[in-house]
Amino acid sequence: MQRDIEVKLLRTLLAVVDEGGFARAAQSLHVTQPTVSQQVQRLESIVRTPVFHRTKRPLRLTPAGRELVAHARHVIRLNNDVLNRVSALCSKATLSMGCSIHFADGLGLMFSRLDAEMPHVRCAMATDLSAPLADRVTAGDIDAALLLGIKTPRAEMLGRLRLDWFGGPPPTPGRGVPVALLGGSSALSQHIAETLDRNGVAWYSVPWCTDPHTVRASVQAGLACTALCENAHQKHPGIRPAPPGLLGPPPSPLPVYLAFSPTLREAAVDVVRAVARMILPSTPIAPP
Repeated sequence: MQRDIEVKLLRTLLAVVDEGGFARAAQSLHVTQPTVSQQVQRLESIVRTPVFHRTKRPLRLTPAGRELVAHARHVIRLNNDVLNRVSALCSKATLSMGCSIHFADGLGLMFSRLDAEMPHVRCAMATDLSAPLADRVTAGDIDAALLLGIKTPRAEMLGRLRLDWFGGPPPTPGRGVPVALLGGSSALSQHIAETLDRNGVAWYSVPWCTDPHTVRASVQAGLACTALCENAHQKHPGIRPAPPGLLGPPPSPLPVYLAFSPTLREAAVDVVRAVARMILPSTPIAPP
């Protein structure tokens, strides 16, 4: 009887190998760890041999596993090449996509990987707060958008952004802790304000923050506190975590959505998902 291996299973195998474990593979694939385990077990049942030494730490491939990984990389390259060539013939050459300003740090990696992996796609990017980007997607002004805390009628959740408190200025007498928030309709700023109120923290908003760079600069200068993605101090070394207890428990993780315009064809949805995955690798995203 003929046996076939789904490309999805090979991608999962490579994610486990490249990420160094099942938990990190699940994060990178935006699925649960049990899902990764089940897919690896399914792959092993197809090839009829274990691909990992289960009793050894760190995780190690069996000889059959090493052979399978080498072929898996080749199969996935061929799969991508076929899809890219066919897509180049049937899909439009330009994809217009919005990106929340909170994920803009990942655009450099996206552009380099997009050029290498999907050279037929010419991606026109726009960065803004999530709310105006959501309006543009819903109106069909752009094809898709990566949004923080804002959901549109045609959207899927990629995961939840883990947050923590940063900055350390002492409370101002009679006013409380200075907090840097974005103006306008920022879902993150609203989430921060609600969390501070729920924690019973006396605080006030500093008036000079109009974009994420200004927020980070105010925190780095020691003038205000705020909540950022939990690894912000690793990406921006001048930022320091807030002293324990100053602001109470950190905000709960905020949903990250990939929104599609009403007119985006299903054939282009997988391309949009691939672009989103290129933007998010350095961001601490918990599975949905």
